[in-house]
Amino acid sequence: DSDLAVHKIQGDKLGFYSQLGYYGARPAYRQQGGDFFLFYFEHEQHWIDSRYFYGASLFSKLVNEMDGYCLEEHNNWSFYNGSVLTYSEMLTSKCSKIEDVCCHELKISSANSEVKTGNISFYNLKSKDSLGDYKAIGMNNGRYIYQKKNHDRFLEYGDSYWLVSSGVGRTSGHIHHPRGSVCPEHIEKEWQISDKNEDGQWVWKEDPELKITCVKQMTDVNPKLVSDTTSPVAQPYTQIDPVEEATTSSAGAVVFGCISMLLLSMMIAFFARRFYRAWGRGAQ
Repeated sequence: DSDLAVHKIQGDKLGFYSQLGYYGARPAYRQQGGDFFLFYFEHEQHWIDSRYFYGASLFSKLVNEMDGYCLEEHNNWSFYNGSVLTYSEMLTSKCSKIEDVCCHELKISSANSEVKTGNISFYNLKSKDSLGDYKAIGMNNGRYIYQKKNHDRFLEYGDSYWLVSSGVGRTSGHIHHPRGSVCPEHIEKEWQISDKNEDGQWVWKEDPELKITCVKQMTDVNPKLVSDTTSPVAQPYTQIDPVEEATTSSAGAVVFGCISMLLLSMMIAFFARRFYRAWGRGAQ
């Protein structure tokens, strides 16, 4: 949920984690493409996050106040809001994979991309060039990194914000969201684009028409058709019965074998008869 305050304050600690061994007699997890760990801190009998995988809770910003074996057993999460730990019923953990939750391919678009006021366009050239189709190329901070096809444009989650820029790891760019979500397509408002103010300084300007949506691949109705693209193409399921195929092949093999044996027997009988006659004449 992009409206949660936790995304703006502790968003870099959210996202997808995968198991990394055990700690405190319970599974431990590491953020995919990130710097954080989640594990059970036995001394205080609760689950915590940390940059340091050795039981240190001094710099923990997320705490799940429960001592269950599985992290997802009970959600009693709090986050550090800058001064104290604050409970949030919307902060949860559950078992899932990023490919089952977030879109692998996205489209960034805006109805304002062609809008002009006099001779002034709502979009500057670099922000407009940042629109288009993007595809996941890796992970950073527990989320997908996306790249625009055939362009040096990247969408990634940085230090508690989403950013489209000309490189990975940059802190300035052309499209921006100040809070964010685990999946960018789940954000419905507050997207911003770069723009110059009256003083000629670059600032963020909100674009209420900017949207990020999933790009769904077209299903190929012909399972034998080979795509000329490098992307995988979904194909309809074609049922093949291996038992019936094996039976048909076996029957054909039996018939072929019988015919071969019959021909071989006839040839042996023919040549044997001629040999017998020739041998008989020689004996006379």
